[in-house]
Amino acid sequence: MLSSRSSRILHLTRQKRVFVPTASRQCLDASQNAARCNYRAISTSQVLYSGHNKWSKIRHNKAIQDSKKNVLYSRLAKDILIAATVGGSADPTTNLQLATMIKRVKSLGLPKANLERALAKAAGSGEATGQEIVYEIMTSDRIGVLAAFVTDNPARAKQSINKIVKENEARFTPTAYLFNKKAVVCVSVPKAEAAQKMELLWDLAIELGAEDIQELTEDEPSSAETNDEVEIEIIAPPDSLSNVTKTLSQPPHSFKITESEFQWRPADPESAKAGAEEMSEESRKALSNLVEELEENPECVGVWCSID
Repeated sequence: MLSSRSSRILHLTRQKRVFVPTASRQCLDASQNAARCNYRAISTSQVLYSGHNKWSKIRHNKAIQDSKKNVLYSRLAKDILIAATVGGSADPTTNLQLATMIKRVKSLGLPKANLERALAKAAGSGEATGQEIVYEIMTSDRIGVLAAFVTDNPARAKQSINKIVKENEARFTPTAYLFNKKAVVCVSVPKAEAAQKMELLWDLAIELGAEDIQELTEDEPSSAETNDEVEIEIIAPPDSLSNVTKTLSQPPHSFKITESEFQWRPADPESAKAGAEEMSEESRKALSNLVEELEENPECVGVWCSID
């Protein structure tokens, strides 16, 4: 039976297949830590994020309130621009990340006119507009948060986030060492074929140098389009995103890709799980409110937490 984040995840080794807890990830190196400051861009290239985490109130929510749909649509349009930039083309037939992103924004209800405008803008500009800034935040319960923004006005973005952080009794301080950047590719398969497809994905993941593979459980964010499908997540080093996506999506395998992106994951997954289980209801509500307020900013492209 497949494992889940609530117990253990399937860890890949080249020697044999075993169920083991995922080992703690390495923290950022000393030179990165020394250079860190309260407001800094962790990365200024290959920005392809969607904030895939259980605390998200915006992402993966097909029944989002009408009052928040404009925020979601703005975010999804920006995702299209970013995917076009990362993949180097506004043509989804040659840009796999863009093709995957188009499928997702359609599943989340982005109107056709909005999608066409975003694609036209991507084709015309050749690049996503704005600067990426990743803010490092610590909550009053000592939970690390990363919030990625793409903005053409960093001063305005900083002022907006300052207000949110202060109102939620959080503070700016280095927290990126609590995370590791990963390539995450998700495929959707029919439930009836899940076991067979997992075996195939095992072998492919090992060949591609992936680190973990797991079937997403019902309590985790999923992009599977129907209840007859299950989603399998492959986690790999960030420099292998394109290769993993290409190999899985093209013949002879031709898996249905539902996500292909970079994500910030807790550096110590076991501690992240334990921390979430120990949270009080009050702490859960406070963290959820912070994430929701950050996500409501149309320039926010992703929020990650150091607990799972």
